[in-house]
Amino acid sequence: MTISAFPDMAGVILKYGLTSTFRDGFIPLIRNFKAVRLAGEEVKAAGTALDMVLDSRAMAFADVTDDFGRHSSFERGLASVSTRFGMVSLMAPWTAAMKQFSGLVVMTNILRSSERLAKGFPSPIEVRRLASASIDVVLAHRITAQFEKYGQKQGGVLLARAGDWDDAIAREAFRAAVVREVDRIIVTPGQDKPLWMSTELGKTIGQFKSFSVSSSQRIMLAGLQQRDAATLNGIMVSLGLGAFSYWAKERFADRELSDEPAQWVIEAIDKSGLTGWLMEVNAISEKVSRGTVGLSAITGKQISRYASRNATASLLGPSLGTVQDMINVAGSVATGSATKRDLHTARTLLPAQNLFYLRRLFDRVEAATGDSLALPER
Repeated sequence: MTISAFPDMAGVILKYGLTSTFRDGFIPLIRNFKAVRLAGEEVKAAGTALDMVLDSRAMAFADVTDDFGRHSSFERGLASVSTRFGMVSLMAPWTAAMKQFSGLVVMTNILRSSERLAKGFPSPIEVRRLASASIDVVLAHRITAQFEKYGQKQGGVLLARAGDWDDAIAREAFRAAVVREVDRIIVTPGQDKPLWMSTELGKTIGQFKSFSVSSSQRIMLAGLQQRDAATLNGIMVSLGLGAFSYWAKERFADRELSDEPAQWVIEAIDKSGLTGWLMEVNAISEKVSRGTVGLSAITGKQISRYASRNATASLLGPSLGTVQDMINVAGSVATGSATKRDLHTARTLLPAQNLFYLRRLFDRVEAATGDSLALPER
């Protein structure tokens, strides 16, 4: 999941463009890391980038954030293991770092745009961004006044120090805007998914699909409305990172990379997250139709994201897909017709077997086990 999250780095470019990303993000990161760390603490104080503790993004992806349903000791224990797995997979530190970096750029832009609006010479795009964050002229004046009174400028880094502000309304408006923008840049699923996906059955069927639904709103539709150079730059970087994610995942899985340019294009689009649920529909169609319907009809090969899922998991969620895998493996063992494919299915049921830094170890154990048991290929 962490390798799949590489395109996160393009999110801030999609929103603010290359110039602001380098001027307000990368350059201060190199020249004034101490101030950047202080800005990161400000982002966490606003109420986001807390994944090292809460692992909220990974939990939202998996739709296991409902605290009201955990009544038994087993459920509470399972929830505890789930939150710790974000550290094992490196998803929690990755998300925290990306949100803190994005928050640095977001805070700088909000403070700078608020000052320009308060002084009466904002650009149309700044007015639009502030309005989308619920900051009007009055709030811009109050935020600017508080920053001039309590904030600091350290080597290109604007430190709001919002915790010291004596205007509670300005502080809450500023922090709410920061959280909103950061969670839109580093897509964290919220209630922008269909209501049926919030029911118990809906969360089971739609598990791990909430990201694609949220990215449709926060990336695809937002980009179509924004339609500027920042969007174009962000799209190009997202596609590049999507292709890199495909390369990295195939290498870690020790699979052959495709020689077809069309396959690379499709994988880059799929892993970039730019198309939201559209590629989810394509992936399900390819799996259910065994590659006869969908983009695989062009390339002759299904996209890699659903390569290890069965049709049940594709349609009805990984929980029911796991049940089907368990039944299939148990039936093969009971009838003495187990194959190496059944062994691989059994291996996928093990915890941590898909961690990128452990996967090859599991691959070798699987291969050695299949050879020692003299299992047929299929």
